[in-house]
Amino acid sequence: MIVNILIATIDDGIDRIEEILLDPRPDVKYIVSHQVTAEEYRREPAALEREDVVVEQLKGRGISRNRNNAIAVADGDIALLADDDVRYRQEYINALIKTFNDDSSIDVACFKIATPGGEESYKDYAERSYLLNEEVHHYVSSMEIAFRLKAVKNRNIVFDQRFGLGSKFVSYGEEAVFIHDCIKAGLKVKYVPVYIVEHSAQSATKIKADYTAEKNIFKGAYDARRFGWLAFPAAFLGAWQLRAQLKKAKKPAFQYLRERLRGAWHIYRQGNY
Repeated sequence: MIVNILIATIDDGIDRIEEILLDPRPDVKYIVSHQVTAEEYRREPAALEREDVVVEQLKGRGISRNRNNAIAVADGDIALLADDDVRYRQEYINALIKTFNDDSSIDVACFKIATPGGEESYKDYAERSYLLNEEVHHYVSSMEIAFRLKAVKNRNIVFDQRFGLGSKFVSYGEEAVFIHDCIKAGLKVKYVPVYIVEHSAQSATKIKADYTAEKNIFKGAYDARRFGWLAFPAAFLGAWQLRAQLKKAKKPAFQYLRERLRGAWHIYRQGNY
C-alpha cells in the first residue's frame, strides 16, 4: 500500500517542506503542490531533490485549487492531506496504513491531530470511532483527512474552489464541503481516534471568535451548497434561534442574518459545482 502525502504550499512555503519529510521509505511518496504568485518563488530547494518527492507548480492562489492539483498528480493507494507546517512520525504513517489495511470498507478516514509537548489538545476528540453522515459528524480539519485515491477519483470528487483560503468570498471550510461530497457520493467516511499528524494548537481557524463575519458567511454558503434554496429560510430561523447567543457575543442578529444570507446567495446563484 503506497501512501501519497499531498502537501499544499504557496510561494516561500516551499522552503519549509524539508522539515516535513521523514527518512525515505518505499511505501511513502510526497506530492508537493506549490502555488507561485511571482516568478521569484518558482524554485525547488535542493533538499526536495529526492526520489520520493514530486514538486508540481502552478500559478495563482486558492487552497482548494492547490489540493485539487495535488490529487490530480497523486498515483498511490492512500492520499493524506497536508499543509506546509505539519510534522509526521514513522508511527503515524504506520497507524494510517494499518487503519486502511484492517478495514477495507473505509473510503475516507478522519483521524486526530497531536500537538507539541506542553500545548493544549487540538480538539476535544471522541474516544470511539464512528461513521460520519449528514446527521452525525464533526468539523474535520484538512490534515486529519486520508482517503483511497481510487474511490475519490472514480467519483470525480474534488475540492470546491469557491471555498477555502485564497477564494474570492468564502475563506475557509473547504474540508467540510469535501467530506459532505464524499458522503453524498456514497463513500464510507469514518472517524478513527488515532493520531496521524502533529500541528500546533494555535490554528488560525480555531482562534477565531464565534459569529465572525467569516464564519457566518461560510455557514450560509455551506447550507446553500448542501440544501439549495432552503439555506435562505434556514438563515432566518438560525438568527431567531441563536438570538440569546448572539446577544451574549455582542453580535447584532440582523448583521448575523445578513452575513449568512450573503454567503448563501454567493453559492446559490452559481448553481451546483
